[in-house]
Amino acid sequence: VYRVNHAGLYKATFYSNIGSFFFGIAMGWSSGAEQSVMYRSSYGYTPSRLQWNYLCILLTLGAMFWCLPTGILLRWCGCKRIILAQLLPNTLGWCLTAWGQDINMLYAGRFFLGMCGGAHCVAVPIYSSEISPVRKRGIMGVCFYGACAVGVFYSFLISSFLEIKKVNLINLILLLFGLLQFLMPESPDYYVKRRKMDRAENSIRWLRGNNYNVNKELARLTKEPTQSEHDQRQHPYQGFKYQVVRRSLGRVVVLAAFHKFCGSYVFIIYSYELVACLTLPQYLVVALGVSALVGFLVCMFLVEQMGRKYLLIVCSAIMFFATVIIGIGFKLFLENGGDILPWVTFLSMPVFLGAYTAGLGTLTWLLTVELFAPPMRPLGCSIAATINWLFASFAVFWYSSLKLVCQPYLFLIFAIIAVASLLFTLAFIPETKGITPKRIQRRLGRQTGIRNSSSSEE
Repeated sequence: VYRVNHAGLYKATFYSNIGSFFFGIAMGWSSGAEQSVMYRSSYGYTPSRLQWNYLCILLTLGAMFWCLPTGILLRWCGCKRIILAQLLPNTLGWCLTAWGQDINMLYAGRFFLGMCGGAHCVAVPIYSSEISPVRKRGIMGVCFYGACAVGVFYSFLISSFLEIKKVNLINLILLLFGLLQFLMPESPDYYVKRRKMDRAENSIRWLRGNNYNVNKELARLTKEPTQSEHDQRQHPYQGFKYQVVRRSLGRVVVLAAFHKFCGSYVFIIYSYELVACLTLPQYLVVALGVSALVGFLVCMFLVEQMGRKYLLIVCSAIMFFATVIIGIGFKLFLENGGDILPWVTFLSMPVFLGAYTAGLGTLTWLLTVELFAPPMRPLGCSIAATINWLFASFAVFWYSSLKLVCQPYLFLIFAIIAVASLLFTLAFIPETKGITPKRIQRRLGRQTGIRNSSSSEE
């Protein structure tokens, strides 16, 4: 009797997302460290405001710089080796951050940490998709951003109670958990492409259990490719001659723009400044981290129930109402003051961040993988991630240089972006829940009026 045991799948997903958790810590570090570094000179020197802005931006620039090389290396090295390779620069980045003797060492540390994050943004979602059966693909796929959200929450929490030097040392010790990644298997898809069928079979058994019908999955992985799939495997750049591939890239690039310009980075990087503008206690920042965790759990529970499209629509609507309330709340409070307005405004922030995490924050990375055919994923996802972090760099620079963080009209712009995200999802994002990659490509072909070999029947 053939039976599936998903314990191996869950373990592989956990191991692969340890690096995502580390990247979440790096993202949340700047918010928690600002008070110690800028106002208490924890490093023995005080950076200027411009230098601190550069420090925040360098994380996103490092991620942007390393995404495209990661996509190219994935074809030759596989996801597991790429993920494991990030342990070295991750350790170097945290060493430079912990013992930075001057601002340039901090710059280098943040850049290295950003590089590791960029690699994980490409490798981990692709790995999750390759090892997951269709019915588990959504739940396993959202774990990437969930691990980042847990890392951000941890960073907010520990920075609220400990000095930054102790925080840095604890983060260095946590890197030892990265050694668990050696236990994860390489994906069966990678071994099949290298014609190592015995290793592919062992990987499938590791993921599905010893009583699983391995031959059925191997037959699917070794199925004769269509002409477009053959072109994409041999020369990925040729995949862009197919209009359905170009349209997929266009969709994920627009999602990336919404992902980064919807305001999430204001709440993550400048959370303490937002709370200070409302004259509320600083420890309330922890509530933002909790809301991100709740949003991830909601997404994990509903992604295979509601589907990606409808969940994204609902969460975009909630983000719209939350940002409108925040914008109006800031305007009224800054003009008239009051005791209740700050709390109403603040309570809308966790609502926004929870909806963002359940929707755009998590589903953008999942849809980026799902909208590309498997042969195009390394290149397509790396291009999309590069553009995503380019947008992030621009957003952080824009928010910080123009000092817009507490300006009411900034949140009304975020409300407009939330509406645009909702309308774009309605018009252009297909539902991918419970369907195979080939059926997704066929559905994309129907949306654009295209029918070619890339979207043929399985």
